[in-house]
Amino acid sequence: MNIFINLLVLIIFQIGTYFIWFDKKNVFNHYYIGFCIAAYVIPSFLIDFYDLADDNIIDLYYKINFVGVLFYIFGILSGYKWKKIAIVDNVMKFRLYNDLVNSNFFYKTIVNTSKQIYLISLIILIICFMYMGFLPIFAEDPYAAKQFKGIYHVRYQHIAFFYRTSKEFIQLLIPILVIDFFNKRKISTFFLIIFGILLVFASLSRGDTVMGLLLSLSIIVTMRRNNSFFVVYIILYVIMFLFGSSFWVIATIFFPNTGFNSLSDNPTILSAIASGAPDIYDHITFLNSFIREHSPFTYGLTFIGGLIPYNFKYNPSSWTLYILNNTNDISDIASGGLRLPVSIWGYVSFGWFGVVLVPFFSAFFTGYIIRKIKYLIYKLKPDANGLIAFYYYVFLYLNIGSIFFQFYRISIYMFPSLFFYFLIIYFIKKKKAIL
Repeated sequence: MNIFINLLVLIIFQIGTYFIWFDKKNVFNHYYIGFCIAAYVIPSFLIDFYDLADDNIIDLYYKINFVGVLFYIFGILSGYKWKKIAIVDNVMKFRLYNDLVNSNFFYKTIVNTSKQIYLISLIILIICFMYMGFLPIFAEDPYAAKQFKGIYHVRYQHIAFFYRTSKEFIQLLIPILVIDFFNKRKISTFFLIIFGILLVFASLSRGDTVMGLLLSLSIIVTMRRNNSFFVVYIILYVIMFLFGSSFWVIATIFFPNTGFNSLSDNPTILSAIASGAPDIYDHITFLNSFIREHSPFTYGLTFIGGLIPYNFKYNPSSWTLYILNNTNDISDIASGGLRLPVSIWGYVSFGWFGVVLVPFFSAFFTGYIIRKIKYLIYKLKPDANGLIAFYYYVFLYLNIGSIFFQFYRISIYMFPSLFFYFLIIYFIKKKKAIL
């Protein structure tokens, strides 16, 4: 029974906004359906939790998640009913878009700005690959190359800022180009999209390669009145996600000497899928290391540690690897860090006090922002301007809103999103001043 309850808890942490907005236009949650199946549902029936740690650690894992989700649900319902949070409204500027989102000005501003930044980012990313002298997908050790560990770190560290920034911009702006292509069918836009996808794929960023494409398609589908398109899309999306989750196993079959995957020689379909998202395994082994080594609470240092690059101790991604591997040097560990549920982030920060407060406030901001975004989305028309505005609101939620509801792991990689956001705000205010 504990396994089923824990499974439900983990799913709620990912798609909890269905409690307050169960609608096909809630594209924020649709993306995580496939993830929940691959990372939570399948592993819950494959993994014997008690083989990973002692009984007391497993019981602690269950309790942390259960208590955390209770306050998460309370927080999301409270935030959805809350009338005004001044700091959120001032940063996200919900009222600024009402008069312009259905205008050609908004469409042209978003698309033209995106194409210019996108093209520059493509050029910079190509230069970065040329300087490093390798593409991760063709490297001798692809997984280490993907994370730029070991010998692959030497040249990467010189251009890390340019590489990460340009790659973030490409991933961020692909949906805008896809929607623009859907509306205008320009062949030049099509080739820009394909080239960007290929470059991101060459970096072996599985999710990043298709996330933007799937996100833009979900917007196009949900704006159609025919629900059958939406159902088919969700089914195909889940299939694609499960296929992507088993990517490393599939790659090993075709390239057995590249070290893509260390799974058994004869993996089952389910184990192959689960291998791409070992979240539950990571949760338990991490918590076991944290307790066994008597690691001190972070007291919120990991909340802002992501603003400091180069394996800073309290960068959330780095810190999880330091704790999990009980080491002071993670330079050769080919991993980008662990995905921990908000409840565990609360526990390692402030103990049981954090298990209550961190999930509550994360969900509180989520509920409030979702209500604001939902209101704006329902005002959109199913035309070219409406599609672009829809994605802009999705961008607003995922990138600007996350500063509030993912306050426990703010990252330096948010800067490209902030740059794009404030650039669009500047153009909108300039237009309003003229009017």
